[in-house]
Amino acid sequence: MESRSVLFPTKAPSPFSRCLPPSCRAISFPPEIIEAILHLLPAKSLGRFKSVSKTWNSLISDPQFIKKHIHHLQTPTKLILHSEYTDALHSFDTDQLLPYLNIDNNDDDIPATVKELFFGSAPMWCQEILGSCNGLVLAKDVHCTIFLINPTTQELWKVPTPPFALPDIDWAVSYEFGYVSSTDDYKVLLSFQRENTCVSVYSLRNNSWKELRISPYDLGDSGFLPVVVNQHFHRYKDSSSIAAFSFVTEEFNEINLQFLDLFVDKSVAIYEVVAIGEKLGLFISVGGAYELWVMEDYGVANSWTRICPHQLKDYSRPVCLVEGSNRDMVLNGEGDIVVFNMDKRRYRNVRIQGFPEEYVIEEFTVRGIYVESLESAKRFVK
Repeated sequence: MESRSVLFPTKAPSPFSRCLPPSCRAISFPPEIIEAILHLLPAKSLGRFKSVSKTWNSLISDPQFIKKHIHHLQTPTKLILHSEYTDALHSFDTDQLLPYLNIDNNDDDIPATVKELFFGSAPMWCQEILGSCNGLVLAKDVHCTIFLINPTTQELWKVPTPPFALPDIDWAVSYEFGYVSSTDDYKVLLSFQRENTCVSVYSLRNNSWKELRISPYDLGDSGFLPVVVNQHFHRYKDSSSIAAFSFVTEEFNEINLQFLDLFVDKSVAIYEVVAIGEKLGLFISVGGAYELWVMEDYGVANSWTRICPHQLKDYSRPVCLVEGSNRDMVLNGEGDIVVFNMDKRRYRNVRIQGFPEEYVIEEFTVRGIYVESLESAKRFVK
């Protein structure tokens, strides 16, 4: 079969081709080469390139292309900032921090510009960010409606209401969000308190809810944020273990915290379960000083390792690593965002800019992270 050219259509020159010298505008490449190149481009660029031609639009919109693009592209982490007063969402790229992090002996604030997240023609009035995966964000609005949103494409999709009554008390209901690679499915774990902890799972691929057995754990609002790592969501259980739910098998298990026995002669408090890159982390206080530990091999109890050679001076929740940096980590405290270098024990304040003048910076907190992608709930549910 003759190979088709899909790069520069000859009938109508594309905007992309007009950027090339005249001698290059008739160049054609096999479709598989074009697809390989497009897989390496950012999601926002691909969104614009849909207008190049019908062929490109069809290729970039294809579910298999979107799925491959997610796993090919490594994009900087974006932070979601939430206003407690307006419920508006803003975001900023962590790659804005990189030019300032490798400057030695510089303790100046790092500027970072935020952008308000819009869906259609209006901002998302959000009450809570419930989780994110592959560029999709699970969020609850001020009316307690659950949505899957893609901040990059500005797509918003309403998750069907569960077919059973839920408690009216917010702390008695919790949602978690995860992805199952083997079945290419996104799932929402819903837990709520009645006489016991009831658990249900929504499958995006099946577009349906399913009730599971009663949970052996109390999954109500414990003050600890849930964390999804290795296709499991995690919730602090007690001083000896973390409760874990597998989105693959839809079963619960526990992760042992026997390494805490090392501090038997010291006062130890667990502050939060966190995700550090693709690893499960634990933020603890030892004798009043804060430390960050990660499980190097998921599920292996003796692989817990302290990743900071220095103790953290204050309680600031670890948010994410700054990709491309030399062991820098974003921390979020009460009303501020800082970058902490784990080797030099250097703190740099992040100076947020780009908010409307009437907003007060301290009104915003980091509520989640995401990466840019073309992922869409509509590729599962038509």
